[in-house]
Amino acid sequence: MDVHFIYIILISLSLALGIYGVVVQRGANLVRIDFRMSLMAVIWAGLELVTSLFGYGIGTWILQFEMSRDQSTFWAHMFAGTVLIAIGVRMLFLAFRKKTFLEHRMENVDIRADVMLSLHLCMHGFFAGIACGILRLRLPVLLGAVFVISGVFAVGGYITGRTWGVEPSEKAYAIGGGLLCLIGIALQVLQAGA
Repeated sequence: MDVHFIYIILISLSLALGIYGVVVQRGANLVRIDFRMSLMAVIWAGLELVTSLFGYGIGTWILQFEMSRDQSTFWAHMFAGTVLIAIGVRMLFLAFRKKTFLEHRMENVDIRADVMLSLHLCMHGFFAGIACGILRLRLPVLLGAVFVISGVFAVGGYITGRTWGVEPSEKAYAIGGGLLCLIGIALQVLQAGA
């Protein structure tokens, strides 16, 4: 299996776990689930896709600076690894910081509030897109994976939060953040050893 495909799936999964962590908290406040949940899941996935695409464009622009092929590959892996580690550390911080959960019951999905939340979280997708652009990962595969996995995890987050409460939120952040840190470290270690 192509190592770039594995990177794409793991990065997309990590980003989706961040979305899942937020959406679980929103789902825990839902009184009932309706069609708005599916609409909001598509919005979460679409915004993640757009910000990843924008970040990918910036990542490929960064590659245009003049360097030899060996220098380019080395610094691309080092920079992309650092970006992924930074996102992972932020997600780990979100997982382990002290939280206060407000008991604010919602009759159904509050699209306006959830869109604002998704815009805030899309910074992860933006910076991950930069890393993917620098690594020259295949754009159509990346965008497809980000959209599908994010949408599925958003739906799963609303349902899980409605069913089991906020408990899975911290675990999702921790797994996603830890996975991004491992990918970033692997990129740097493999390149340093090459």
